[in-house]
Amino acid sequence: MARSPAAAARLDAVSAANRIHAELDLRRRITARAGLVDVFEAIGDLDIPLVFKPLDSALGLCLPAPLKGIMITTERPLHIQRFTAAHELGHAVLEHEGSIDREILERGPNSPSDGRDLQEVAAEAFAAEFLLPRWLYRHHIQAQGWTVAHDLRRPATVYQLSLRMAVSYEATCWGLLSHQILPYDEVRGLSRARIGDLKAELGAGHKPADSWADVWKVTQRDNGARLLGNPDDLVRIELEEAVSSGHRWNVETLAAADWDLLEDQSLFSTDPLIYGAPSTRVVVARPRHGGHGEIALRERQPWAQETPDAAAFQLAVALQGRERAGLSRADRLRLGLSI
Repeated sequence: MARSPAAAARLDAVSAANRIHAELDLRRRITARAGLVDVFEAIGDLDIPLVFKPLDSALGLCLPAPLKGIMITTERPLHIQRFTAAHELGHAVLEHEGSIDREILERGPNSPSDGRDLQEVAAEAFAAEFLLPRWLYRHHIQAQGWTVAHDLRRPATVYQLSLRMAVSYEATCWGLLSHQILPYDEVRGLSRARIGDLKAELGAGHKPADSWADVWKVTQRDNGARLLGNPDDLVRIELEEAVSSGHRWNVETLAAADWDLLEDQSLFSTDPLIYGAPSTRVVVARPRHGGHGEIALRERQPWAQETPDAAAFQLAVALQGRERAGLSRADRLRLGLSI
C-alpha cells in the first residue's frame, strides 16, 4: 500500500533528524554529558544564524535559502522555545519555503494531519524526533533504573523523564507512543495527569513561585548530571545516609552556594524495620537568584577529618529559564561572551 503524503513527509523528516544526529555525533555527546539535545547549540554547529526577539504574534520563523536563519520569541518558556527552535530547524534542514509559526503542536508524528500543510506536518515530526529520539529515552530509563512495566506507567516518572530531556510533559508522553514504548490508551491516560499535584507532593508542601517552574527529584543516580530549567524550580535531593556510623551529608553548604533550604529530613524504612540500615536524607532547596553553577555535597562524619574516598554528590545547574533577546547562550559561550 502506498504511503499517504503526510506519512511520507513524516518519514522523510524523521530520517533527516536522524541524519543530523549522526552528522553532529549527538548520541555520543549527549549520553556522555548533559542527557538532553541542545537544539540551540546544534543550530550553531550547522552554521544557521539564530536570534531571539520579543515576538508577540509568532513563536518562531525560518527564513528560506539563500538568507537562511531562525528567529524565536523570548515571550515563551524555555521548553516551548526549544521545541519551536527544533521545528524551525526542521524547516531549514528540509529546505522548506519561509515559515512563520504561530502555533506548534508538540505531538510530532502523532499530531493530526488532515488538511494540514505538509511542511508543518514534516517540521513537527522533525522536531519530535530531533529532541526525543528513542535512544535518549533508553539512555535515561537505563540510567535511572526505571522499568517500562512499572515505572513508565506512573505520571511521576514520566514527569521526571521530561525534565531530564528538557521538553514538555505532553511531548514526553506522546514520544512514548511514537517509539512504541507504551500503547495509545496508556499514553492518553498519562497525558491527562495533574502535574500541579505531582509538584506539590515532590515539594513536601513547598510550591514553585511560578506555575511554569518545576520540581526536580534527584538521587545518587543523577550524580554528575546537568539540570536545565527555570530560576523558580525546586530541587528535591534524596540520598542514602549511613546515620548509624554518624555520617551526614553536608547540606548546609547549599546556603553558602546561594540556595534556600526549604526542607531537610531523614526518612527511615519501617517495613521492615532494620536497625542500623541507611536512612534517606531528603532535602528540598530553591536557588535564591536563579541557579547557575554547581551543587557539591559530601557525606562525612562531622567530628572526623574528611577522607578522599568520602561519598560525593555533584550536579551542574543551569536554572536560568528562557533565552533572552539576542544570541542564544550556546552562541554566547561559543564566542566567549557573558551568558
